[in-house]
Amino acid sequence: MERARGEEQTVNLNDLRDRVRSLTGIRLDTIRSDENIDAVLNESYQEIINLETWPFLAQETTSSVAAGASTFTTPSGYSEVNSVTYATPTEMQTRLRQTTLDELDLLDQEDQGDPQFYARVNSTTFRFWPKAKSAITFSVRGKQEVSPLSSSDSPVFAEQFHPILAYRASSRILAEEADDSNRSEFYQLEANTFFGRMQQFYLRSADRGLIVMGSRRRRHYTNGY
Repeated sequence: MERARGEEQTVNLNDLRDRVRSLTGIRLDTIRSDENIDAVLNESYQEIINLETWPFLAQETTSSVAAGASTFTTPSGYSEVNSVTYATPTEMQTRLRQTTLDELDLLDQEDQGDPQFYARVNSTTFRFWPKAKSAITFSVRGKQEVSPLSSSDSPVFAEQFHPILAYRASSRILAEEADDSNRSEFYQLEANTFFGRMQQFYLRSADRGLIVMGSRRRRHYTNGY
């Protein structure tokens, strides 16, 4: 994960896994497989993603449908949806009210008109009621869904904060291995430092407290997660 001066380098899951092996000293696949380390890194990744309302995850996409349609699909997924709107012929924005698929099933499926309700089918597919009486372009605002990292994938946040994942995962793995060298606590503090910098960079806020990095096996003994 070191970078030559003046050289740009993309840090991906393979790099992060190598860094975890270096930090923990666990080189043997029989002790910790690549798949196991990847799982811990991805767990840490998703936890960091969900700890704050990060501005880099805000997204707005549009999707157009023809008259008679009752569903639409967005080009990328959402983990949270803040609003679904469309513009009327007079350019007035209309906001749909969220409901459930079960509630939509109770309504007359043959009705056509100006859409009033929507329900999520999955992270990219939305169903609305009533059917569109004319062509409509929907606008969806919300939080981008972040997929787990695979071998060549890089975290979605700035590269300068990528080490937080290696430190966080290393702290957790060493705690699970009952390492008594105090490295788990040290790496936890390093991860907390990176997290504070990340908050200040993206949110312009001070560090809001330590992140508990304890073992997944003993996490129920802590006040964290």
